[in-house]
Amino acid sequence: MELSDTGVPGQTGDASRDKRVNALNPELPEDETVYRHAVELSQQIPWISDREGRIIHVGAGWADVLDISFEELLGNGWMRLVHPDDAARVVETRRATLSTGEPYECEYRIRVADGSYRWFRARAGAQRDQTGAIVRWYGTIEDIQDRKRVELIHRGHARVLEMIAAGRPLHEVLKALCRLAEEQIPGARCAILLLDRKRQVLRHGAAPSLPAAYSALIDGLTIGPNVGSCGTAAAECRDVIVTDIASDPLWADWRDVALSYGLRACWSKPILTRSGEALGTFAFYHDQPRAPSGGEMADIDAVLHLAALAIERQQSEAALRESEEHYRSSVELNPQIPWTADPQGNILDASPRWHEHTGVLVEEALGSGWTKALHPDDLAQTQQRWQHSIVSGEAFDTEYRVRLTDGSYRWCRARAAPRRDADGLIIRWYGTLEDIHDRKLAKEHLRYAAYHDDLTGLPNRRFFRERLQQTVAKAVNSRRIVGLLLLDVDHLKQINDRFGHDAGDALLRALGARLRSAVGITDMVARLSGDEFAIILPDVTDEGQIAAMAMAILTQMQEPLRRNGNTLEFRISIGGTVAAGSGMTTEQLLKQADLALYHCKGNGRGTFTMFNPAMREEAQRTASALEIAGKAVTFGWIEPFYQPKVAPASGTLGGFEALLRWRHPSRGVQSPAALAPALDDPDLGVAIGERMRFQVFQDMRGWNDAGLDLGRIAINAAAVEFRRGDYAERVLEELSWAGVPTSCLEVEVTESVFLDSSADTVERALRTLSAAGVTIALDDFGTGYASLAHLKRFPVDVIKIDRSFVSKMETDAGDAAIVRAVLGLGQSLGIKVVAEGVETAAQMTLLRELGCNLVQGYHMGRPMPANDVPHFIPARTQV
Repeated sequence: MELSDTGVPGQTGDASRDKRVNALNPELPEDETVYRHAVELSQQIPWISDREGRIIHVGAGWADVLDISFEELLGNGWMRLVHPDDAARVVETRRATLSTGEPYECEYRIRVADGSYRWFRARAGAQRDQTGAIVRWYGTIEDIQDRKRVELIHRGHARVLEMIAAGRPLHEVLKALCRLAEEQIPGARCAILLLDRKRQVLRHGAAPSLPAAYSALIDGLTIGPNVGSCGTAAAECRDVIVTDIASDPLWADWRDVALSYGLRACWSKPILTRSGEALGTFAFYHDQPRAPSGGEMADIDAVLHLAALAIERQQSEAALRESEEHYRSSVELNPQIPWTADPQGNILDASPRWHEHTGVLVEEALGSGWTKALHPDDLAQTQQRWQHSIVSGEAFDTEYRVRLTDGSYRWCRARAAPRRDADGLIIRWYGTLEDIHDRKLAKEHLRYAAYHDDLTGLPNRRFFRERLQQTVAKAVNSRRIVGLLLLDVDHLKQINDRFGHDAGDALLRALGARLRSAVGITDMVARLSGDEFAIILPDVTDEGQIAAMAMAILTQMQEPLRRNGNTLEFRISIGGTVAAGSGMTTEQLLKQADLALYHCKGNGRGTFTMFNPAMREEAQRTASALEIAGKAVTFGWIEPFYQPKVAPASGTLGGFEALLRWRHPSRGVQSPAALAPALDDPDLGVAIGERMRFQVFQDMRGWNDAGLDLGRIAINAAAVEFRRGDYAERVLEELSWAGVPTSCLEVEVTESVFLDSSADTVERALRTLSAAGVTIALDDFGTGYASLAHLKRFPVDVIKIDRSFVSKMETDAGDAAIVRAVLGLGQSLGIKVVAEGVETAAQMTLLRELGCNLVQGYHMGRPMPANDVPHFIPARTQV
């Protein structure tokens, strides 16, 4: 045997020289050449040992793998490279092989050049001499790290899956997963955090290799952006790879804590459900800054899947336990009484609670014995419905009263559904009996409350409309005439203001009772709103019968109501209509009665008015007026005209009244009559007043700046303007904006303001204006209600005699007496008096002789636009 330079048998020089020899010796046998190439290209490293197992030769390739000299490999020196945990097993396996001569095979870990351990498989066979004695062992050693790693991973995965399938506690499964992941990624310390969805925090799941103190610190970590690796991963459902905790901004709030425990890198991946919702996070900590490789990311994804499976399994089992517990409790605590019946409807079984509920033994209830406990009035209907379900197969659902052990009855609801076989035939009925007594009474009470008025007990608007619709529909089919009356209490607000709301409520209750006593048993009385009532007369012969009913009601209401020593006198207004034929709808009927009531109230109240078509035409004109008023406000057509007031004694100017006009873009200046209905509209009336004040205050500012002395300018205030409660404040604020002194303004109100608005609200507004320097004028004095009382209560500076008295004072002694009386009243109270409608010199002379302070009318000047006022003033001041 040739000795190499190293003294190892069979090795004749370095590999390069062997290769050159082969290349230069073309006569080398071909099979030997093939063998040499196969050995050189193989991943296996050949070796030879003597019969005692001592290495005497190692083939090429060892130097690329092992960090040891060739001499140290020989003999048993190679054992120093075997992993300590595998050494004993390797020695024992080799000893057994040497003693038996059987082929040798063993897998173990060897320390390689970079200091880590890799798995190798060694195999060998014995060479024997002619006597059969072993003279040498020929073997190979092969790197099986990748295969072994895959096997270990699969084994670890299988172990975790077995734990999941066996229902092991979640924390044990998660701990095993952390260990498995740490085996796959050297140097990693793993942690699993679980998401608490309700609180949006991460709770500790498992972290076997992390310091317990650190795990306690991050337990309860709130998720969100920029909350370390795990908080961000859970919040945004994405991988968060932090290669250096010391410099990454995500760890700004947790950097010092992590570094204090020697943690320098953290890769976190969200654990997701199949639908993409976060379950928690899987974190991989490292002691040095480090980024994951592609292979490591794949390994992480594998254990991530197992973590999701384990967590979802645990949550599903928890939900199932909760559901089972809920079902068990529901059955045990459910007050319903279950029962079963055969296909023919005979009771087969019932819960013992049937006996507890009814006192009837379950045995007595079988078959049809249960009907003994039913209320006699409900028996026939219940049996009929039960038979219908048995014949038709439809579900059974009905309500009836059941007699209790104490003899009383309670409402119950019985329900049942059939169970069918494969052919669709009913084989059993399953049902329940439920006590619904309290619920049914509450439902009936709610229904009554929903359809009746709390104060009077009468049907309310909802009940009324449903009954009216039914009545009209029946009348169409039967060709009957339906009558409808709408009633309204006149000036109920005054009663509330004078005697209190309790008195008003008592009045409404008494009115409801009187109306019920006045109508027939088939007629319906309803309260629609605060002081509005309605009566449906389902079968009348003609309008005369409706009118007779209305007059009878008016007569009955003449009797005052006496309460707590007070006498409450009241009147009502009634509007009526009829529906005859098939062309009338309930809405039309209501509209007609409402129009009739509106006309009744406009014509003096306290009477009855029957609808006629002319009312509809007037309503249409009102609607048209509201439409025009809306356009006038929107497009700025509102314009004040000014009528002068003159002192009859001297002829000098005493001020102006701003009168409403509107200028149509094509028809020019128009009378305010077309807008009159809008002044009573809550929205348009206020809007027109605001527009008038704006225009007037701007004109006043211009005249003041020009040095013109106009005296006070009077503006009219409608009743609707006081309803908002801030009229005075708005006027004073607008004067301030315009820069106009309050001494230049006078506010005129009619006595209707005191009736249509709260007297307290009006009084407060007028006193606020008066205190600020604005004078108050009472317009149309003598034509309203309780004028003298108004003079006493409210801060009135001026009273205006209505033109109806001035126009006939020359020829009518009564009107002349009224004028003198008003003038005398004003002089006695220190209140100025203005006479309106002065159109002749004779009227002017008479008023001057009677001592009237100011006069207003065409004789002194017609209403004029603002541009004409400066020209009028000089001429008048020179008089």
